[in-house]
Amino acid sequence: MKKLFSFIFAILLLLSLSAQNKRIDSLKMLLQNENSDSGRAEMLYQMGRLRLSDLDANDSSLSYLWQALVLAQKINNTQQEIRVRNAMAELYNFYNNYPEALELSFQTLKLARQAKDTLQILWATREIMKTYYGMGDYNKALEYTEIIEKLLHSGYFKGSDSLEFYKVIGYINFRAGSYEGMKQYDSALHYRLISHKFSLSGNDPQGTSISLVNLGNLYAKMKNADSALTYWERGIPYTFRSGRMDLWVDANLGIAGLLKQKGKIDSSIFYARQALDRSGKIKYNKGLMIADSLLSELYAGDHRFDSAYKYMKSFIAIKDKVFGRQKAVQIQNITFNETLRQERLEQERKEAQQQYVSRLKIYSLLAGLSMLLILAIILYRSNKQKHKANIQIDRSFKELQATQAQLVQSEKMASLGELTAGIAHEIQNPLNFVNNFSEVNEELVKELKGEADKGNLEEVKAIANDIAFNSEKINHHGKRADTIVKGMLQHSRASSGQKEPTDINALTDEYLRLAYHGLRAKDKSFNADVKTDFDNNIEKINIIPQDIGRVILNLINNAFYAVTDKKKHTSTGSVQNGYEPTVSVSTKKTNDKVEIKVSDNGNGIPEKVLDKIFQPFFTTKPTGQGTGLGLSLAYDIVTKGHGGELKVKTKEGEGSEFIIQLPNQYA
Repeated sequence: MKKLFSFIFAILLLLSLSAQNKRIDSLKMLLQNENSDSGRAEMLYQMGRLRLSDLDANDSSLSYLWQALVLAQKINNTQQEIRVRNAMAELYNFYNNYPEALELSFQTLKLARQAKDTLQILWATREIMKTYYGMGDYNKALEYTEIIEKLLHSGYFKGSDSLEFYKVIGYINFRAGSYEGMKQYDSALHYRLISHKFSLSGNDPQGTSISLVNLGNLYAKMKNADSALTYWERGIPYTFRSGRMDLWVDANLGIAGLLKQKGKIDSSIFYARQALDRSGKIKYNKGLMIADSLLSELYAGDHRFDSAYKYMKSFIAIKDKVFGRQKAVQIQNITFNETLRQERLEQERKEAQQQYVSRLKIYSLLAGLSMLLILAIILYRSNKQKHKANIQIDRSFKELQATQAQLVQSEKMASLGELTAGIAHEIQNPLNFVNNFSEVNEELVKELKGEADKGNLEEVKAIANDIAFNSEKINHHGKRADTIVKGMLQHSRASSGQKEPTDINALTDEYLRLAYHGLRAKDKSFNADVKTDFDNNIEKINIIPQDIGRVILNLINNAFYAVTDKKKHTSTGSVQNGYEPTVSVSTKKTNDKVEIKVSDNGNGIPEKVLDKIFQPFFTTKPTGQGTGLGLSLAYDIVTKGHGGELKVKTKEGEGSEFIIQLPNQYA
């Protein structure tokens, strides 16, 4: 069995070394032909990285890396220098030369921070963590795993496809190892399994060898020998594929320990000596110490005390070399100096922050004083302007009172502001049209003169037609403005008319005909069915005929507008076919009142605006087709001028009915 194992091991080792030697030979040939310092530094760096699986590489690896460092410093290539330093620190950690590794890592971390190279900051921090982990200071190692975890969740690594890889090699493996060293095996197993799952999913031989061998070591400490042996045996082939002979040593030492527990001393010695031999060739001090200690125990148990003493002596020498008092003092000094440096940097940062805060306070004070000065100036000017404004306001108020007296009567307006806004809105549109068309005509007249001088009669006629068209628009909007002004005057001034006995039937019929023919004159296509029902029992009553006539005319015009609008929609099919526009006017005597009704079968008044229809300047007609004063004026004439009532009944889609109720006062 031992011979078979040796044969398999030799074959795997030769294959690994053959591939490794080819790689080194290739790099050496490239190095001879490379002329640039940057290229030579990179090749020396790569040769230094091939240390773990080459029997002769360790002595030369550090030499390659030192040469690469000198070249990187020579050409002032900071990025390359940081990478080389990290590789050197990794090599020192492998040699268990922890003082050199720690001091070099702190220097590298400082350079990486100055260069703001987040990735190299990660590697330098990782080597510091590895140093404390290798020394058995697991609490300190866990502190650095927290630092690395926070770094990996920074903006640099966010969204990176390699984030899980960085997590596993950055801190998860060492967090598992630290918990294992602290005998918190459940936590250790949790992180070991995370690492193993990731290495298998990524088809990573090195990661797989790390996870398998470490799982074997952990299960051995958990007294689960079968699982430990299974993971070690699965991991050994991966150690050859990845060139990790240090892990091969760990697995074989684990197997040797299990064989010792089972009483198979010769087999245990065989595996331990294989591990010792390989550890010596790759200068793996951890493997040497464990192998020497185990062999010393095995030979002592077999009563071969000379051999036991030899291996114990070797164990003590290596342990003193790695963990001796001098090394411990060096580590303490380096850690203490780094702590002092960090505290000094923190103190400098706080002082700089304090200076910044102090400057900020001074600037804030100056800014505050400046604002107070500006505010004082503003207040002075504001007070001065306020005095002027008060004079202007007083003058404007007097003018406003005069205007108010001319425009409104107190009983016809709810407020001065509402009327003023309505006037401005209603009269501005026609005046704008008049002004605009006048300006256009002025330009056209100039153009007409120019074309006349040229003798271009056709163009003259065309321009003349445009002027005539614009003049019609000016006349139309001028009349509209005149209508609005007259309506406002009628609405706002107190009526000076005298009441007189009036035949209400004749008055109603007169204004009905006036409204109908007036609309026909404007629109030849206008047509509506008119129905009347006058009560002949009504005697003459005392009213102001012009005012009541204006009310009746307004209501009839509104009714005609409503049925005409609905008829237009009928032609487009938006209401049912067969619609006949109809307006009905009737009078009736009821006890002490006389009623005048005007009804239509139009679209009716929407419920949401019904309570606004008697307000000044409110209209449901399109812009330019109504002033919004008609119903307001009618309401005031009926209620305030004659002591009557003006009511409305409506249903959307079916029509409206306005009812005038006047006191039955006879002459």
